[in-house]
Amino acid sequence: MERGKRVTWVDTAKGWGMLAIILSHVMTGHPVSRWLYTFHVPLFFFLSGFLFRADRPWGDFWKGKLQKLLLPYFALALPIIPAEAALAGSSADFWERVGEMSLEVLVQRRLWPIWFLACLFLLEILAYWLLRLVKKPVPLALTAAAMGAVGILYAKAGLPVLPWNLDACFGVMPFFIGGYLLKDSPKALSWLQSGKTRPIVFGLLTVGNLAVAFTVVKGMTAGMDVFKNQYGSPLWSCFGAFCGIGAMLLASQWITAKPIRYLGRNSLIYFVWHQTPVITAIYVYFPKLGIPMENFPNRLAMLGEKSLELALILLVLTLLNELLLRSRFRWALGR
Repeated sequence: MERGKRVTWVDTAKGWGMLAIILSHVMTGHPVSRWLYTFHVPLFFFLSGFLFRADRPWGDFWKGKLQKLLLPYFALALPIIPAEAALAGSSADFWERVGEMSLEVLVQRRLWPIWFLACLFLLEILAYWLLRLVKKPVPLALTAAAMGAVGILYAKAGLPVLPWNLDACFGVMPFFIGGYLLKDSPKALSWLQSGKTRPIVFGLLTVGNLAVAFTVVKGMTAGMDVFKNQYGSPLWSCFGAFCGIGAMLLASQWITAKPIRYLGRNSLIYFVWHQTPVITAIYVYFPKLGIPMENFPNRLAMLGEKSLELALILLVLTLLNELLLRSRFRWALGR
């Protein structure tokens, strides 16, 4: 993979993953949402690992993370604070809520979807030094698995979320290192792009993921939700996540629609702003416009409302993305 060159199937996979994340929040509580939760956030950590580079001097690496992750984190959090404060209640408590939310942004314990940027920032620093200490694939995979076990045990113990989501960094390390190891495996990459057995493997991976989703939807096992510090039945959840990731990577070799690639190339603003504040605003203003958000008379009415919600989210965020890209504030998107 050439340095600095975009990889079409990676953009496509990110696009499908972003659509899955938005749809899971639009369809909260629905079986579709529970299914998407089995793999969508792990997919983004996996792809982040695939794109990760640890071959730069620490100074260059640190500057890159400041530009690509830390500055966007604060820049994109800044508009959320007053928006959420305004939507949260009466104007009398507005500035008090602004102060509280500003402090929460600094501490960052699973706050809004922007938690992902803070987590990824620390995760990549951990991975940088991990790859300095462990270079061979098998020991690296085992170390990542051990770190994942530590993160899951921490969550299972009911211990508090750590600042900047450090606990989640451990829990998702297996997915991140999995992506990194794929990048360093020419045979696996070659098969992913042209292997004859791909349709069969895709079918098996899809069945594996759906089997896990079935147990989650039916309440037989708890699902994975990194945001809530939940890993369900850890081995079963990780199996479902890796199956879903694999199926999405294969699907992204075949279905490469331009709008999906655009979503993948520009996933940052969609990830950070789709739920907070856009979906929050929708839940405040749709009822005022007479558009029901629950207790639908039939499935067709629900499908219509959810489709309108999804279309509005994509439209608003696409317009905002284009405005930022064409302005002097494109640095807020890590550009």
